[in-house]
Amino acid sequence: MPTFKSNLILLILLLPLMLASQTVETVLQQYLDKLEQIQSISCEVEQLDTFVTGHVWHYTGKAILLRNPDEPIWGFNYKASKTVGGEALYDGERAFEIDHATKAYELNANPQSYILGSPGGQLIVPELMVYQDDTIVPSLLIDQDHYILVYPFPDLPAYQVVEREKRIYLSKTSLLPEKVSKRQVSLGKLQVLTRIIRHIEINQPAHADQFDKHFLEDYKIVQRESRADLHKDLIHTQAADFTLPDFDGNLTDLKPKKGNVLLIDFWEVWCGPCQQSMPKVQELYETYQNKGLDVVGVLMDKNSMDSAQLFLDKKGFSFPQLIGGQALRDYFKVNGIPQYVLIDKAGKIQFIYQGYHEAIAENIKTMLAETH
Repeated sequence: MPTFKSNLILLILLLPLMLASQTVETVLQQYLDKLEQIQSISCEVEQLDTFVTGHVWHYTGKAILLRNPDEPIWGFNYKASKTVGGEALYDGERAFEIDHATKAYELNANPQSYILGSPGGQLIVPELMVYQDDTIVPSLLIDQDHYILVYPFPDLPAYQVVEREKRIYLSKTSLLPEKVSKRQVSLGKLQVLTRIIRHIEINQPAHADQFDKHFLEDYKIVQRESRADLHKDLIHTQAADFTLPDFDGNLTDLKPKKGNVLLIDFWEVWCGPCQQSMPKVQELYETYQNKGLDVVGVLMDKNSMDSAQLFLDKKGFSFPQLIGGQALRDYFKVNGIPQYVLIDKAGKIQFIYQGYHEAIAENIKTMLAETH
């Protein structure tokens, strides 16, 4: 008669064969089959993000995803709310940011993929509804409770981003994600974005009811100032005086030398477009620094100064750098980055650009030729 010990030995011997039977192809197909069954899903989501700056975002909330074959971006509508930031609702055509405390909402009539960056949108886990990675072949890890699909992504050497990876932790019971983790090393520092999913319910009739918007009839709409008009009250005004520290702690006035034009480059180290356009700013600096142009970079997060210095040194960017603060952000309305400000020889703000524009170089030439 087999003993417990002999059964245990047999189990140990068979375990590699049992695990080998679950190949990445079989697990992936089971996951895809499960996704096809889902028309709606609700869950609790824990957001745990650790950034290269050392900042940590740790929030919880609830999310509902409703399949919508006509939705052009993801193939689903969503509703989400978390401990900060109110509630987000996307009906497949419009996005609503809702504040129940003040009974008000903002409407975005032409939403794009960036809406997943809103407070509520950050809780949305697309991997619960649609498969995201058709072009990448994952590998498979197995722990006690999960099949773990591991997706490697190419390095981004231009931005010094390496070791990019996503892991989807599929429950062995439900074959649905219980955790999705994305990591990368940027300028030698680790960033990890994690979503932990709990209390999943699928295909409940009540899910669709959550997208009823009749309650908004009693709410007031808040018009967000358009990006085009955001800075209009600053144009042609005398620039305020700011004194900012450089990377060594020395204080410098943020204003052009007498008779010079000043270009300010607001940036942050994690911002790809900031890094991509910085060579153009360096070229402007080298071309016009002896012809009356001052160029100053303003890093908007002092906690990332070490990473920023490493980036600047590796790329050879030599124009002066200062550290910004909230007062500066508020004054110049730095709501997105990169942002560029051109100040003329008389100290007046003439242009503010959200994102780099080729017009910056032409405007500099014109302003340098002007006499006051």
